[in-house]
Amino acid sequence: MQLMGRLLVLLPVLLSCFAAILAVPARAVTKARPLASLQSFTGIWDMPTARILPDWSVRFKYGKAEPYRYYGVALGVFDRLEFHGQFTETSSVIAFPGYGYGYHKDRNAGARLVLLQESSLWPQVAVGAYDPIGTSLFPSRYLVASKMFGNLDLTLGLGQGLLGGESLDNIARQRQGETFDTTFLLSSPFRQTSLFGGIEYHYSPDLTLSAEYSSLKYEDMFGSPQAARWPVNLGLKYRLGNHVYLQGGFMRGQEWSLGLSGDFPLDPEGLLPWKKEAPYLATEKKRWQAYEADNRQLAALLAREVRNDGFTGVETAVRDHAIWIEFNNSKYLSHAKALGRVARVVDGIAPERITTVYLNLVYLGQVRQCLRASRQELRAFLDGRLDKEAFLTFADLSLYNRRQQQAFFTGEEEIGSYRVPDSLFDYSVDLKVRTFLNNKEGFFKNKIFLRPRASVNPWKNGTFYGELEFTLLNEFDEVLFAPLEPEPTRTDVVLYERESRPRISVLAFDQHASLPFNVLGRFSVGLFESEYAGFGAEVFRLFDDGRFGLGFESEAVWKRDPENNFKLSDTITKTYDSHFLNLYGLLWPDQGIEAGLKIGKFLAGDMGFRLELRRSFKYFTIGAWLTKTDTSDFINPDNRDASEKGVFIRIPFSIFSDRDRRGNIYYTFSTFTRDPGQTVRQPSRLYPMDPYQSVEYTRETLEDMRKN
Repeated sequence: MQLMGRLLVLLPVLLSCFAAILAVPARAVTKARPLASLQSFTGIWDMPTARILPDWSVRFKYGKAEPYRYYGVALGVFDRLEFHGQFTETSSVIAFPGYGYGYHKDRNAGARLVLLQESSLWPQVAVGAYDPIGTSLFPSRYLVASKMFGNLDLTLGLGQGLLGGESLDNIARQRQGETFDTTFLLSSPFRQTSLFGGIEYHYSPDLTLSAEYSSLKYEDMFGSPQAARWPVNLGLKYRLGNHVYLQGGFMRGQEWSLGLSGDFPLDPEGLLPWKKEAPYLATEKKRWQAYEADNRQLAALLAREVRNDGFTGVETAVRDHAIWIEFNNSKYLSHAKALGRVARVVDGIAPERITTVYLNLVYLGQVRQCLRASRQELRAFLDGRLDKEAFLTFADLSLYNRRQQQAFFTGEEEIGSYRVPDSLFDYSVDLKVRTFLNNKEGFFKNKIFLRPRASVNPWKNGTFYGELEFTLLNEFDEVLFAPLEPEPTRTDVVLYERESRPRISVLAFDQHASLPFNVLGRFSVGLFESEYAGFGAEVFRLFDDGRFGLGFESEAVWKRDPENNFKLSDTITKTYDSHFLNLYGLLWPDQGIEAGLKIGKFLAGDMGFRLELRRSFKYFTIGAWLTKTDTSDFINPDNRDASEKGVFIRIPFSIFSDRDRRGNIYYTFSTFTRDPGQTVRQPSRLYPMDPYQSVEYTRETLEDMRKN
């Protein structure tokens, strides 16, 4: 009866809205669009729809309808999934009276899965959940269908939890606080259920009118806004340019709402269109020099030309009829594109006596991928006269290069070789922001600093690193956060960050070595980060064209003095050691889905694992991790049963550039700072989470070789 009563309220409202908007002439809109709700998820206002963001598109969202303010992000995956997360600020609740925190703020997340995609006959159908675990202050789950009729997008759904009209007090939880509690998510499907629905009328490609019937009982929600005068929310959404949307609405018959969102495809060619790179053209003088050169002279000429074109770590060797070249891809996002560019340089200069080319991509001093091809077939593929499948029938693209190395360097022919010395010294200066989240004295407490970074390369694959931090703004001295253990691993972070004097954060040496059986090794020593100094070592090997990997890693470190750059702590003298088995798998190469598993002993001596899942696609990477260890030896209850969780994104620098370029911005967002499951930063790591290093990915994108 309750459901029918709500339906009777819904129908006249929807019909009146339909009648009003149908009377206005509209411009044709043929495809449903995934417009943002007032929150970060795709929806109408408070109610979800069955629409989702397109694959590998991201949304940034701000919305406000008192007492709630939303700051969120959403991501579309595979045209089947949408993940969304946000901070919800509640202006009717002061979180910590007497402190500087201000209004209550809650982190929440959810997901939506499309079960049935829309067709001419069937609606799009999806299931979803919102804030189902953790604090669960706004828990809901739902089944929803959406269907386009001309310019009208009609939505009807069934909700449970808050969307089912339940009171927050009646939604059972086993535990309170920031815990991994799935009580509501896995509860009976036959709990209280309510109907919700709405319409969106796309008057034009830029303007949409929206109305919904809300199943929420606002007076029973966290923050307790007053009861709705009427259960309808309505308003409009307007697109500014290609990606930005403005929203304005009237909620619950009593409150105005505002929203601003930006929907962007994740594409490496981002804010600025890339300038077309000039094709490589060898001069007549260079070609004549190559024609007259012996093997040693030709090796030197080619190596210098590849180095001048923007690549590093260049080494060449030349036989009478073949060229061997090794290089680091320091120029492009795509390794296939780098192979193509170097191939163009070689083909443009080398005399016709050279009939076979070996192109070797080097990573941390080890040849990771090798492409062997006849010059004739390589030229035909680059010019588009030979397709990828036919080219790979004749060419050999392989992980590591033992076979090719034996084929090239075995024999009695004289081999001329040359290595271009790289720059001995390199430096950069970055502006960095370090954030402490969710402290009583403020939700965001920031430390802003300049970080000059320098490196010196005295010999092959050996590097000295140095980093300084010059503080510009420091709010960490306001943070109230005491260490949770007598010998903490991370909860003493404020002791190190509250200082504003210049700090040497890194002063370390890093050596890589290619070991027998294609194993790559690393040894590191020095000041690794602001808190720790010591030693680190690692070995790693890839298998099956880079789809799987296995490695071992170990560190032994000591606490640094918070005030003295060159002194170890006198207070905590413990040796922190960690030992791991590292496993890697490229699970779905076509989509860049990969997983990593770190098993062993973490810094505090706690045994456990860290599982990482991520997707790397179009040179963006988005992923999540979970660290779970044995916490029985910890004293503080906040450390007991604590599991570190987080998400991260890696963004290519190229989205801010007018050209293809390597380099990334890396940002992580994790749960509260705790001592279990911790590791120490190293100058570099071999344990990879990067499908672009695999032969599988290079083979898939081999046509990028022609983009030169």
